[in-house]
Amino acid sequence: MKKILFLGYSQKETKIIDKLKENKNYQIFSTKNKIKLKNLDNINSIVSFGYRHIISEEILKKKKNIINLHISYLPYNKGAHPNFWSFAENTPSGVTIHKINKEIDTGNIIYQKLLDFDLNKNRRKLTFKKTYSTLISEIENLFIINSKNLLNYEYDEFDQIGIGTYHNSNELPLILKSWDQNIFNTVNKYNREKIKNINKKIKLLNEIEKTRKKNNVNWMNILRHSIKNSPSKTLKILNSINSDDDIISKLFKKLNEK
Repeated sequence: MKKILFLGYSQKETKIIDKLKENKNYQIFSTKNKIKLKNLDNINSIVSFGYRHIISEEILKKKKNIINLHISYLPYNKGAHPNFWSFAENTPSGVTIHKINKEIDTGNIIYQKLLDFDLNKNRRKLTFKKTYSTLISEIENLFIINSKNLLNYEYDEFDQIGIGTYHNSNELPLILKSWDQNIFNTVNKYNREKIKNINKKIKLLNEIEKTRKKNNVNWMNILRHSIKNSPSKTLKILNSINSDDDIISKLFKKLNEK
């Protein structure tokens, strides 16, 4: 009998566990807790879906076929809240089943499916909650259809192409108050706020540049005063500064060497 460990969502939170239990050749264990290598000796397959812990490198070295279910079209929207960021940044929506490695959501892709919510056409009715439910259903179905191959390691895998995008859980903007919000309106507001913040930062940079220009004039005035009162000491200091600048230039050249 194949022993399968399901990490993350409980039997009440995903239909996958019940579906797997229909196969009498499978014995299913599930947990939300952080796993330890000493408890995995008799486990044949490990599946992660909605798991909130990082799996240790020690476990990954011993169990090399741990798979994860992620509701984004990797390599886009790795990390937290992929359903929000796919709309906010106009990146592809979809679902991916991939192998787990030591980085977050960067392992080889096994299966994935691209989804088109057609935001412009469905601008009135799409909410984050509705699209999230669709993504969950799609990835559950993708796993169930291919469960035999996945649990027997009978699949092809391929590297993720490109860098994609990544977000931490603390990056959600304050304008998102509820997952029931209309996506089209929320994204438009997010983009307006983003442009406003960029313009604010550019304005600050302009102020810094203006101040630095004034400050450079102040430094030159100090040098003029210093040369008038102590020319030899001032030139000695300037030569030292120039010498250090030459060293820095040489280090930059080495930095660019191939």
